Amino acid sequence: MRRSDVIVVGAGPTGLFLAGELALQGVRVRVLERLREPDSTIKAGSINVAGAEILDRRGLLPAAEDVQRRLLASVGAFAGHGRKNALVNQLDRDARGARRFPVAGHFAGMLFRDELVDQGDPALAAHTAASGGVLVPQYDLELLLGEHCARLGVEVRRGVEVRGLRGVDVRGVGGTRHAEAGLTDDADVVVETSAGEMTAGWVVAADGGRSAIRGQLGIGFTGTDPQLVGYQAVADFDDPGELSRGWTWTPRGIYAYGPIPGRILVARFGPRPPDRDAPVTLDELQAVIRDVTGVDVTLKGLHGRATRWSDNARQAQSYRRGRVLLAGDAAHVHAPFSGQGLNLGLGDAVNLGWKLAATVRGHAPAGLLDTYESERHPIAAWVLDWTRAQVALMRGDEHTARLREVVGGELFTVPGVMNRVVALTSGITQRYDVADGAAGPVGSIAGDVALSSGDRLADHAHDGRFVLVDRSPGGRFAEAVRPLEHRIAYVADPASATSPPSLLIRPDGVIVWADSPDTATSDTATLAPATSGSAMSDSATSDDGVLKELDAAIQRWVDAR
Repeated sequence: MRRSDVIVVGAGPTGLFLAGELALQGVRVRVLERLREPDSTIKAGSINVAGAEILDRRGLLPAAEDVQRRLLASVGAFAGHGRKNALVNQLDRDARGARRFPVAGHFAGMLFRDELVDQGDPALAAHTAASGGVLVPQYDLELLLGEHCARLGVEVRRGVEVRGLRGVDVRGVGGTRHAEAGLTDDADVVVETSAGEMTAGWVVAADGGRSAIRGQLGIGFTGTDPQLVGYQAVADFDDPGELSRGWTWTPRGIYAYGPIPGRILVARFGPRPPDRDAPVTLDELQAVIRDVTGVDVTLKGLHGRATRWSDNARQAQSYRRGRVLLAGDAAHVHAPFSGQGLNLGLGDAVNLGWKLAATVRGHAPAGLLDTYESERHPIAAWVLDWTRAQVALMRGDEHTARLREVVGGELFTVPGVMNRVVALTSGITQRYDVADGAAGPVGSIAGDVALSSGDRLADHAHDGRFVLVDRSPGGRFAEAVRPLEHRIAYVADPASATSPPSLLIRPDGVIVWADSPDTATSDTATLAPATSGSAMSDSATSDDGVLKELDAAIQRWVDAR
């Protein structure tokens, strides 16, 4: 069997999106998945705004919007006329008019309230274009990404179980493989599977929270033990009439019924099942629902499988061991409240994809791949703490109930607080340290960048290249990137007095350089074509800090040669 540049283990959203990113860059990638079909088990019910923007930048927003429209129709049928929740009403309005920031989600079951959010907040107003594609359940997302990978020619092999890894040295005479080597060496990786051995230059483990690959590598997985056990299912109820719709706290835990017919989430503090790997039976689920809700419901059947989970919160101490990397749940696990795990995995994939591709293809600047862990590890650590805080507020005792009243009834109503909580949950506040002493937009996610042509930034990012939006007079930055046009999409966007700055944006949507239109008006601001060791002539830029900063950004992130 032919050698792959990269083998991705796991065909969940993280693995599939990562495979697509690699394929966009011309990397030969193969995906191995244990399950024979996409898992229809109910999991995350939506993605956040940052996740929808990731899809938008690859031209996948229309497909996500189709999913949202279908889901809204289902939610409307469940709620009944005049009983749709605030989010559904808001998204219905957005479909008919100007886009607004979707006020979706909850914190510890306390729903975000649209009337408390200032839509004029610049932090939110800059991220509204993808609002039509947030209600995308995980199963639908996997189907969408599977079709995306198929269009890109990615080989996805289902029904293949990975059993182990070993290194094979390729540094023999003539490059012939001649001896086994450790996975930390400069070696290919042999993946031992139920379908035989397969070889790749790199392996990415996106094989879930119980990652066998992470275990084989001996990477520590540290964190906090679970306090609750949760269940999710779509069930047929004999009569669910007494169940409250939305989130409800009880002395035994918390539950949420809806927003689609039969969907139930229930979490109970206290005892854990003796066998966490045993399938969830109808009787077990019914007993837990009765215990937590206090309602004597009767379940007649399940649509697909029910899932059992906990708030076990752990993170890999390292995301890389030699030629093997971890992504998604293989790198971090936590309670699934607000679907943070799904979005965290997409963020890993879009951050890692272009960096690993540049490494495979031999044009990565020094240390580029190391920034995957240095950038993503702190983000995951924050998400783990965010979910731990929610679990603490979900307890059923009277002290915690009073604390929820203070948080939800008092703090969340303070002007600006709801905006901040919504922005944090949506993922748009993430920042990376991408330039020394950088300020303003540098290091942040670009969001909506409207262009004078009527296009948007996302329209120019579908092929996974960097994007330079040049608003300088006469397009003075064009020559700096012309020799790198195969890696940087150049977009001329003539500036006005009120135009935002020129921007260099990474494939993952992160701004790595910004310049205001009036700083490049000097007659000395002349750029030379990119050359070996520098993207600009030293003589032309010695007195121009702006051009040096652009040069530094290109060398640090695009190509140092």
